[in-house]
Amino acid sequence: MRKEYMENYYSRIEIFVLADDYAGMTKGFLAQHGVSYFIRLHRDQGEKTSILFDTGYDGKAVLHNMKLLGLDINEVDYIVLSHNHYDHSNGLLYLLEKRTKKTAIPVIVGRGFFEKTIALKPRMRILNPDWSRNQGESLGTWFIETSEKLEIMPGVSVPGIIKYDERLEFEKEAPEYYIVDGNGFKRDFLEHEIALVIESSRGLLVFTGCSHPGVASIVEKVVNLYGRKVYSVIGGMHLINADELRIKRTIQKLRELGVAKVFAGHCTGLKAEKAFLEVYGDDFVRIHTALQISI
Repeated sequence: MRKEYMENYYSRIEIFVLADDYAGMTKGFLAQHGVSYFIRLHRDQGEKTSILFDTGYDGKAVLHNMKLLGLDINEVDYIVLSHNHYDHSNGLLYLLEKRTKKTAIPVIVGRGFFEKTIALKPRMRILNPDWSRNQGESLGTWFIETSEKLEIMPGVSVPGIIKYDERLEFEKEAPEYYIVDGNGFKRDFLEHEIALVIESSRGLLVFTGCSHPGVASIVEKVVNLYGRKVYSVIGGMHLINADELRIKRTIQKLRELGVAKVFAGHCTGLKAEKAFLEVYGDDFVRIHTALQISI
């Protein structure tokens, strides 16, 4: 075990699911089509840092669940938005408005987050959140756009974006989303989507929003970039419309890359969840709102 990693380990990592498509067997918690995780990092000296990964679609429901879990929006030191779809980022403005701690807060996004994006099938719909960059900045947000690996604090970083041609071949299928600009429409391959990586004593934790670039492609990039195995992948994996062959290849690749534990929710889909359960057994967990994970 190399000394430089030892300094970055946290004595405990707590993960609280504030938003997912399912509420599970929990009383009073609100489910929604979206993702939001509250991550609290503990150091031996008693220091704590909190990160909010995605904000769901309905910020009011996220805050409701946060309060039931005994959490406070004012605890959040950093916010990471995986990508610009409303079910991952729309809740940001409401949560910022409810902060009484009016210091500036960094919000890390992938470069290209603020492009206008739409889906054309099965009908035209806007994919962006309802708020604008100016509205966020007026509430004390510092948006930090990156396309490269960015360290947020020791042992916590985003690995950068994955270009379409960097993806594994079986993950190059993509929904028909489009970027709208002054020249018309161009295909949107969600290249701005980012993950969050946290170093733990067991290995790397990789948090994903939707995994539009492909969850196996994301994990492969992280392994190559960090030179360490990924202990766990936590988040949406966008396999809801994938065929059995792609699901099989995804799980096989994650196994080859050394992923020991999988927490999947949101857009993963029942077929893929069943396949993960068959392969990973007790090392697969279906995410639900109010789920608490301690590592």
